[in-house]
Amino acid sequence: MAKSGLAGEILHAAAVRLRVTGSGNLKVFLRSLDNTRNVQLTSIPMSATTNREPTVIANFQEQRIQLELRTTEIDEGFTISRIVIFVKPIAEGYPQ
Repeated sequence: MAKSGLAGEILHAAAVRLRVTGSGNLKVFLRSLDNTRNVQLTSIPMSATTNREPTVIANFQEQRIQLELRTTEIDEGFTISRIVIFVKPIAEGYPQ
């Protein structure tokens, strides 16, 4: 469940955990607002059935963080039923 009160703090995203099924490789990106900074995380190989929720390690710090998930090949697709992003506030904001 998302916490409220994180308005303007610098956040550190440590990991992303997904419940995903599909075919192909799922590319995972973390981006800042306006896409000024971004990082591509480890791709997740998908299968039609699975009993695991892979955790992808991240090290990303920004005020706001966007998660982008995509496939790039023809006939690749995915279904996501759960997303958990491990985030911790590390500062009140940028120095003025």
